[in-house]
Amino acid sequence: MSTPTPEEGAWITESTDPRLGVLWPGSADYGDDLELPLTVAALQCAEFAPVLPVGAPTPPNWVAAQILQCRALVRAGIVGSGDQVGGYGETVTVFPMDWTVKNLLRPRKGRPYFGGRRVAP
Repeated sequence: MSTPTPEEGAWITESTDPRLGVLWPGSADYGDDLELPLTVAALQCAEFAPVLPVGAPTPPNWVAAQILQCRALVRAGIVGSGDQVGGYGETVTVFPMDWTVKNLLRPRKGRPYFGGRRVAP
């Protein structure tokens, strides 16, 4: 069996894509059940991200955001009413789209700082 070659600059649509295991090693445990969450995550990320020019490839950071969002969607299916998953004292709060995903889609631009007092804009 050969390893599938991902289409460069495209969203991940199949759970066999090798890029999926890079940011989410546990994705292999879900098998083919990830195709719907991958599609939903791609739609959510595309909706939140800035508009790309027609024909432009999907940036790699957007694909990384899709993987993280897919992981969050899968985890959201097993959380309780308090938006937390895990045992007593070991809970992790799950949000619809966390700041890591948002920053991958819309990175914040830094302002140069050369020391001294900061002046409010």
